[in-house]
Amino acid sequence: MITGELKSKVDRVWDAFWSGGISNPLEVTEQITYLLFIKRLDEIQTLKDEQVNRTGKPDPDPLFTEDEQELRWQNFKDRDPEVMYGIVEQGVFPYLRAMGGGDSTYSHHMRDARFTIPTPNLLAKVVGLVDDFSARRGGAEGDIYEYMLTKLAAAGQNGQFRTPRHIIDLMVEMTQPKPDDEVCDPACGTAGFLVQTASYVKREHSKALLGAKQQTHFNGSMFHGFDFDSTMLRIGSMNMLLHGIENPDIRYRDSLAEPAAGESERYSLILANPPFAGSLDYESTAADLLRLVKTKKTELLFLTLTLRILKPGGRAAIIVPDGVLFGSTKAHKELRRILVEDHKLDGVVKLPSGVFKPYAGVSTAILLFTRTDAGGTDNVWFYDVQADGFSLDDKRTPLLPQNRLGVRPTAGSLSEEDHTKNNLPDTLSRWFDRSGRECSRARSEQSFCVPKSEIVAQGYDLSLNRYAERPRYLTVGRRVTMADLMGAGLLTEGMQLAFERAGVSYSARVTAEGLLELAGGQQFPSPNRAAAAAVGEGTIDGWHAWALEDDTTLDQLRQQFLDTPAMGIPSPDGAGWADHRLAVSPNFDAAPPPVTGERNRATRHAESAEGTRQNPSTNKPSRDEDEDAPVVGLTVGDLPSALASVVSVPPSSTFDEAITRMVINDYSQLPVLSGRNLRGAVTWQSIARARHASNNPPFSRAIVQAREVSYKQDLIDILPMLAEFEFVLVRNQNNEIAGIVTASDVAAAYGAMATPFFLIGELDKRLRQVLASSIEFSEVQGLCDPEGNRSITGFNDLSIGDYQRVLENKEAWERVGWSLDRKIFVERLDQIRQIRNDLMHFNPEPLPHNSTHKIRHMINVLREYGN
Repeated sequence: MITGELKSKVDRVWDAFWSGGISNPLEVTEQITYLLFIKRLDEIQTLKDEQVNRTGKPDPDPLFTEDEQELRWQNFKDRDPEVMYGIVEQGVFPYLRAMGGGDSTYSHHMRDARFTIPTPNLLAKVVGLVDDFSARRGGAEGDIYEYMLTKLAAAGQNGQFRTPRHIIDLMVEMTQPKPDDEVCDPACGTAGFLVQTASYVKREHSKALLGAKQQTHFNGSMFHGFDFDSTMLRIGSMNMLLHGIENPDIRYRDSLAEPAAGESERYSLILANPPFAGSLDYESTAADLLRLVKTKKTELLFLTLTLRILKPGGRAAIIVPDGVLFGSTKAHKELRRILVEDHKLDGVVKLPSGVFKPYAGVSTAILLFTRTDAGGTDNVWFYDVQADGFSLDDKRTPLLPQNRLGVRPTAGSLSEEDHTKNNLPDTLSRWFDRSGRECSRARSEQSFCVPKSEIVAQGYDLSLNRYAERPRYLTVGRRVTMADLMGAGLLTEGMQLAFERAGVSYSARVTAEGLLELAGGQQFPSPNRAAAAAVGEGTIDGWHAWALEDDTTLDQLRQQFLDTPAMGIPSPDGAGWADHRLAVSPNFDAAPPPVTGERNRATRHAESAEGTRQNPSTNKPSRDEDEDAPVVGLTVGDLPSALASVVSVPPSSTFDEAITRMVINDYSQLPVLSGRNLRGAVTWQSIARARHASNNPPFSRAIVQAREVSYKQDLIDILPMLAEFEFVLVRNQNNEIAGIVTASDVAAAYGAMATPFFLIGELDKRLRQVLASSIEFSEVQGLCDPEGNRSITGFNDLSIGDYQRVLENKEAWERVGWSLDRKIFVERLDQIRQIRNDLMHFNPEPLPHNSTHKIRHMINVLREYGN
């Protein structure tokens, strides 16, 4: 492992490049790579010289002639900087360019070598750094180079990004490379996947590599990488050399443009993070790829290429953007169908969206599959990686000590607390058990298996959220709270709760209001926030952490609350009562909660609400109770049409019967049901096509495939399906088709939810304009923050509460110049502030009926008087 001292030396040289005018990280790495190569040539020549001295036979093919001896590393590295600079610029680099036609991978990539180090002193520093590589054997050379390559990722320039080492390690460990594999990365970049594969093979199969035949394969024919960037080819080649692979196949190849015939069915393992979010013209894409799937999207073309160049029986682990998993284009669906039906799709690992920060926040997943050409998909294993050991912001700070990071932490098994920060060891462990206990895991767990039949029924959708069942912890449409537990008698005032973290104990007591009060007097309605405040850092699941004296956790009390019909929400279909031969009337499935502009249960807004801007030392509880995971959004069943009964026709129906039912009910589609079984649907479009294709078609010709979803499914997850099919049929708790949801239903629901936010936004903007045009900012700042505890640097930093504080001031009100009663105006503004707080917290209780009217009317007042 590279030491802090050597890291500092690398950093100083890097800074010197920047000070010298070379700010492109690729150019810095490239210049160091050239010097590493010339040093490597000198080392090889030294070995050849020693052989000459031992045998007495002349070297038939010396790398350096008698006239070129001053170009050897050992002969110029200690020269005066000015002299050394002349040798390198006028001798070494022309020498490198001249050997560009050589047979080795490395010499081939030197043919266009450029020397751009600007000063002799900088060259001397870089040569000193590179010379340090030689003194640090045992893998340190590769580690140092890897550390330099991390600076490419940190810089994030030119679209060249490295896949994080721990993600590469995960993919390598999951695919278990063997000594006889031929491994390929068709978009190799710095060759990170190939380097880590080599490290794995050397570690796990060291005895197999002792044989001469296996050594020859390892150094010359096992590793293959393609790229069309000559700089990356040089860097990738050097990365391989410094990690002990003598002559890998790292070469120029435009993987998507060149025909794959020469590479077809050649490789037994492919590991890659190919570029995505781009597109190619059909004319620029290899015809043999388009024959398999016609698309312009690079992420789909690389998947297609992978299938083309894999051997039958070969396996692959490829990083893809989330869109590949659920995209609705013909190419997306066909490629997923091919993976599931024609080959063996083994697993889908969902990665957190911050994995590639700071330069990309896109959501991605790892697809793991085997080329079979004969199917074989049975169960597909899914894992939701929520933490990879590092913060998911732009800083990507380690969350654990070094010995507890990575796929195989050197500290051994991780604790449950450590797992919440690093899921990778668990990912690997459960992957190897995917044919065993993983098959019986609940869909609410972090990993689970889905049978092929279900994936086919879902149109080959591979998004984890399509199949996951997240715990919702709901009662009468909202989250269970501490107050609920008190109301049910499960908690009482004065009860003590505690938990331990890293050897430190934390305690709290339950107040009469159902809050958790810490030892310092701070009070919180949320167990999560109380736990985080107690520890003083991070995000903690307080429901599982806080426990009573008998070790009963708050989560267990919550489950007890939900499992008791008199406390939690009863089963909508009365299933709990049916076990005791009791019936429920009325049918609750037929009466879903309405979705209106006054009811908001969407995902919590990112902006903090009014009233939470307080000094951390205050003992008043924050009103923000809704951060407790999982966040609750709209479900399909929240829409009025989802469970409002459905008009259907049987498969034996006639066109006239179906059309009549559609006309008199003003429907655009009808489900076709045979008892409880869904046979499909008929739509105006399908009827028209059937009758256009034939003069007297059977009714069955008009029946098209229909998608069905559960009423419990999150509404946001079905949006791609609605975009493609325009409607879905909804099954209730009895598994009956109970309603239909269309794209217009969803648009109306989200529109109603969004309206109050837009109104609050306009009100905020107009109030800000009024103050900015009437009152000096310094005066506003003094009224809003008299003690200087807040960072208010402009009018944009003000909240509605601030506007209220300013307008309460008589002198400020007079400067506004309105002929309105100040007290009445401020009272109404305070009412709107409370409405705004409810919106920002997504208060589960409906807003008062006239709340939206109050906001609209205040906007009209500001329009009239504010101008």
